[in-house]
Formats: sequence, structure tokens, C-alpha cells
Amino acid sequence: MQGTAGVLLLLVTSMCLNALANFMIKIAVRGRNLVLTPAGFPETVKFLVGNPLIWTGIILFALALFGYSIVLSRVNLSVAYPVMTGGGFFIVFVLSAFCLREVLTVTHIGGALLIILGIWLLLK
Repeated sequence: MQGTAGVLLLLVTSMCLNALANFMIKIAVRGRNLVLTPAGFPETVKFLVGNPLIWTGIILFALALFGYSIVLSRVNLSVAYPVMTGGGFFIVFVLSAFCLREVLTVTHIGGALLIILGIWLLLK
């Protein structure tokens, strides 16, 4: 992976893996009221440790970290981090709207478009 295209592909792949990790964890905990009180903590830990979607999320996070580390060895942090987080936000935004049926307001959509504009400007 030598050229700019290869690094960009790895950044986008890492960004997608990170977003999917968040999505998997959200699906795993959706509809649950996890608690950290002394009484509820053991049940919360048991649920999280025993849930395959949580483990899938952890593995996806690890893969994203691996790829992103390689990207950071070749790209300025001031460019890579905003692209990684902003792009990941946009992916989660779309998944949340279409797969989880989360309600998005005009303000949410406007904010997402501004983030995409910011990413585009950073990559120029």
C-alpha cells in the first residue's frame, strides 16, 4: 500500500469498520437498560461479555485501530482524525436513520452536510 489512493482506501475502510462497530454495539444494547449500580452491575457485565454482537463490535474496533494506525504513519493527524471521525459520524448517521429508524431533524441533516463539506475541504 504505497500511494495516496491506497492510504485513502485504508482510511475509508478503517472509518467504516469503526462505524460498524458502533452500530453493532447499539444493536446489542438496544432496548436494554444497562445499569452500573452495585446491584445491577454483575448482570450488565454478564450481558456484555456474553453478547456476540458486543464481541463483533470489539473485533471491528480492533481492525479499525490497526488500519488507522497505518494511516497515521503516513498522513497528518490534523487531516486523518477529522476525516475518520466526521466520516464515521456520517456513516452512523445514515445507518441510524435507515436501519434503526431514528428520527432526524432538518438541523441534524444540515449538520451532517456541513461535516461532509468540512471533510471535502480537508481533502483538497
